[in-house]
Amino acid sequence: MIGLAPKYIIPYVYCARTDEVRTEGEINIYTFSGECIAFAKKEVEDMVKFALSYSKKSEAEAVEKLKTSMEADVEQESKYKVSFFEKLPRLESYYENVDGAIYEKTLYKCFSVMKSQVYSPEGIFKTMWTTPDRLPHKKLWLWDSVFHSFGNKYISRELAYDSIKAVLTTQEEDGFIPHMATSTGQHSDITQPPVLAWGVYSLYEFFEDKNLLEETYNNLESYIKWNIKNRDTNKNWLFEWKINDNSIVCRCDESGMDNSPRFDDVVEMDCIDFSCFMANEARYMAKIAKRLGKINEEKYWNEIYENIKIAVNDFLWDEKDKFYYDRILNDGNFKKVKSVSSFLPLFAGICDKYRADCLYRHLTDKNSFDTELPIPSISKDDPTFGTDMWRGPVWINYNYMIARGLKEYGYFELAQNILRKTIDAIAYWYQQDGCIYEFYDSENRKSPRKLNRKGVPLEPYNFKIRPQAIRDYGWSASLYAAMVLEELASAFSRL
Repeated sequence: MIGLAPKYIIPYVYCARTDEVRTEGEINIYTFSGECIAFAKKEVEDMVKFALSYSKKSEAEAVEKLKTSMEADVEQESKYKVSFFEKLPRLESYYENVDGAIYEKTLYKCFSVMKSQVYSPEGIFKTMWTTPDRLPHKKLWLWDSVFHSFGNKYISRELAYDSIKAVLTTQEEDGFIPHMATSTGQHSDITQPPVLAWGVYSLYEFFEDKNLLEETYNNLESYIKWNIKNRDTNKNWLFEWKINDNSIVCRCDESGMDNSPRFDDVVEMDCIDFSCFMANEARYMAKIAKRLGKINEEKYWNEIYENIKIAVNDFLWDEKDKFYYDRILNDGNFKKVKSVSSFLPLFAGICDKYRADCLYRHLTDKNSFDTELPIPSISKDDPTFGTDMWRGPVWINYNYMIARGLKEYGYFELAQNILRKTIDAIAYWYQQDGCIYEFYDSENRKSPRKLNRKGVPLEPYNFKIRPQAIRDYGWSASLYAAMVLEELASAFSRL
């Protein structure tokens, strides 16, 4: 960190954890727990120039970084930083009313959040990589990174590509990709919703560059095959999440829906969301194979897609309720929890017109999913419906995916309505609270900071005791940017 300050505002460092402080010429060196901070300042004309550096490795590295920083041109570096924001898309010309300004302000807030959650190459990560939020996660997560790429593509091609390439860096020889990993190589033993092929192809469509397809194809193939081998125990083309049967508040973090009532009191299920994600990956792998001229592979992936599609419609559709459910393995019964995950057949292109119409009616039913802010993670008529994470609140990534699916089936008005209400809610609560949140109240009445998150929210907020609806959340920011800019592009293409 470098900067300039007036002489009457003298910068200094305070470090409560310091085990040792010493001076080396003009440099102050602070060490604690094997880590090091170096700090220096000097007068330059009528200003004070200062720099601070940090190293996890050694005192020598911190000092070397500091000396380089003290030689840097502060004003030139400042212009470089500001140039990031000058290159961002602008909305002002698209809005003629005063109220429209809040969308642009929210967009720039989102870009600022996205920028703060990018890490430089470090450890196993040879590219830039992203994190869901600076607190409390601070690590790389599989599906978060893909959603980040959808917003990052408006910043730069390199950052969008790196968002996904970093995930592939964590892949093991057998194809497994963990849901969470650190730069030191530590990682979890579970995976997460497979959305990588979709993400890669989406970037290809945006940049029209086949290089990413060629670079990632083998990794994507290996990962999907790992899921087929390890997450379909009964080999029926339906996929099972690994459930944490000894946990109450986080029974299925592999699905990303940690505390969803779908997983209450069950151990193994053929899951509607996992199966749809896998089908969607297969159809995008077929698209990638086609672009790369891999004719046999294209046929292979289309066959897998059809196998999953048939299995989902034959075994996970309940004609009585006209709805998709998970099916419990040990007794063959449906787990009758109406969840937002059951609309993913729209996203994956799995349902026929009849089933799509049925899902449309559920989405427009005031007693179930047509809430003030759609789409709640659980139906309003479910006994567990409330304000705790996946038990009622709205998640931006599902709204984004389902809206895309609705458009694919021709339900443009409903898709636009969901996207507009989502954009409005994010902008409104940013205006009220100054934050972009992890999830939102489906009634759009309570500030997200007052919603439960595996427990009652604390006042005042203290993440050291318990994380609440996380503030300045990565995929909410990146998908807001994607929704706003994609919708504007779509609107102007129709003029």
